[in-house]
Amino acid sequence: MSPLLQVALNGSRAIAEHPAIPRTPDELAADARAAVGAGAEVAHVHAYDAAGDESLAAEPCAAALQAIRAVCPGVPTRAAGAMMR
Repeated sequence: MSPLLQVALNGSRAIAEHPAIPRTPDELAADARAAVGAGAEVAHVHAYDAAGDESLAAEPCAAALQAIRAVCPGVPTRAAGAMMR
């Protein structure tokens, strides 16, 4: 069995930790496309709502996953979260 390379695009991180952490569906999609182009085979993301809060709600998760799947068809992608609120 060969190793599988997974990219974790953002995690439960504050913008203050690094200004380039992707949050929006478009940012996540762009970074996922770059990571897959560099060899990633699976994408792991944390979705954020319109207020900028990490969310496992259907709408922000669906928006993030749809954006990534549009530019990385066939790449397994999952949304997760460490709900801290």
